[in-house]
Amino acid sequence: MGIEVSIDIPASPQEVWDYAADLARNVEWMADAASIAFTSETTEGVGTTLDCLTRFGPLRTTDRIEVIEWDPPHTLGISHQGAVRGTGRFTLTPSPEGTLFTWSEDLTLPWYFGSRIAQQPASMVLERVWKRNLRALRARILERQQGPTGHEPGPLLGMGRDSEMRAYGPHIIRVSLRGRDVSHEAEAMQHVRHYGFPAPKVIEQPDDHSVVMERLSGPTMLDELAAKPWLVPRHVKGLARLHRLLGDVPAPSGWAKVSGGNSVVHLDLQPDNVKITPEGPVVIDWSNAAAGDAAFDAASTYVRLRTASPDNHAAARAVINAFRTRFARAFLKEFGADEIRAHLRAAADLRLLDRNLHPNEREAVFALARGELD
Repeated sequence: MGIEVSIDIPASPQEVWDYAADLARNVEWMADAASIAFTSETTEGVGTTLDCLTRFGPLRTTDRIEVIEWDPPHTLGISHQGAVRGTGRFTLTPSPEGTLFTWSEDLTLPWYFGSRIAQQPASMVLERVWKRNLRALRARILERQQGPTGHEPGPLLGMGRDSEMRAYGPHIIRVSLRGRDVSHEAEAMQHVRHYGFPAPKVIEQPDDHSVVMERLSGPTMLDELAAKPWLVPRHVKGLARLHRLLGDVPAPSGWAKVSGGNSVVHLDLQPDNVKITPEGPVVIDWSNAAAGDAAFDAASTYVRLRTASPDNHAAARAVINAFRTRFARAFLKEFGADEIRAHLRAAADLRLLDRNLHPNEREAVFALARGELD
């Protein structure tokens, strides 16, 4: 059974994508979707799985869904693997109105809907329901255009040691769980972007403890390395290049200074804080930004790469540590071993000030600073 419906929406494909591809919010505009529960660790991208409780008249069924296509802001494809089977696709095409949003499905309904001939009325009902859904989608997007944000925090996207990231309309919001002032982080992102450095765009700062930023698509550099370890040489060069570029950005007067030099330093510019977006790498998490020297910043990255203690079982730790060591040594050579080693002891001392360091990490930092780790 094939169904296709479409609607023109007066918004850009990216704006429509940011809302429609936020799968947790599908219940806001799909009348037949009662609830959604993710069954995968990810909530976006190929491989994401979820269970959608679907209402069809008096009937209820759990639609088991897997994302099989993810091409922002153009195509989102899914497969249905529950009682309802088949495939579906959202296609976003630029149009004179803004975006032509097309929803197509090729489905096989459960046996209790009867034969293929008997399913024809069901097809007509579904088509009417989905047309109403698309009108609701357009209304939601128009509501979101009334102000810069005006949204409530949505699904949890990630957590750090003292903060959490949540969907916030088409954007994301970072909130300190300990009431920490994040104004410096917002200032840092705005400052480096002014100089052309790739950092998230700040949308607004609702209060001192939260900041709203653009939502970035794509994996982190660490995730891509884990999936494609043969990309180590490319990402080593990319990470060293980001350090050099940041070294060209002057730090504002009044920022805390961690070493000689007057450029912006990130102090945690490592693969887990680089998003690989369709537009290129973007550096995230600017909470530690300070003034200093690019080589000191690179030394801080090297210290973290060599001494981080992943929270995994013993076998996984051995693999991850071997991978980190390989990447760290390649980064040391690419950026400049002499420059990094000149700042290694000072970078290690700064790292030891972190009260959240695991005892194993603390010991490793001591050993690295004294040349005992290799």
